[in-house]
Amino acid sequence: MAAAKTYGLVFVGASGRTYSVSGYTADTAGYTNRFSVSGTAGAATPEYIKFPEAVTLVDFSMTTGTTQTEMVMTESGAPRNGTVLGIIPHVSTNSNRPKLNIPFAAGSMIGMQTI
Repeated sequence: MAAAKTYGLVFVGASGRTYSVSGYTADTAGYTNRFSVSGTAGAATPEYIKFPEAVTLVDFSMTTGTTQTEMVMTESGAPRNGTVLGIIPHVSTNSNRPKLNIPFAAGSMIGMQTI
């Protein structure tokens, strides 16, 4: 059985402001992940996040890897049009996580889908 996982995302805005976001996946292929900017994300939190300025995703970190799925795909206002991120390189215990530079326009509805 798949186990739900939470993870962290860090975005940097065009102004230089840093946004820390909690993400949640049910570890099931095709699951639209959930987000929270004010606490820990869970099954009942929103499917998308939106920022008032252009942002760049600079870090994705999951405490432990998933068991049923291997990747997540970013979304920007429409499903399946984004960057694919492998989960294994982004576990928090990896001190050499890949540096990310994934831009999103101001007001984009940003989401992730587990694949």
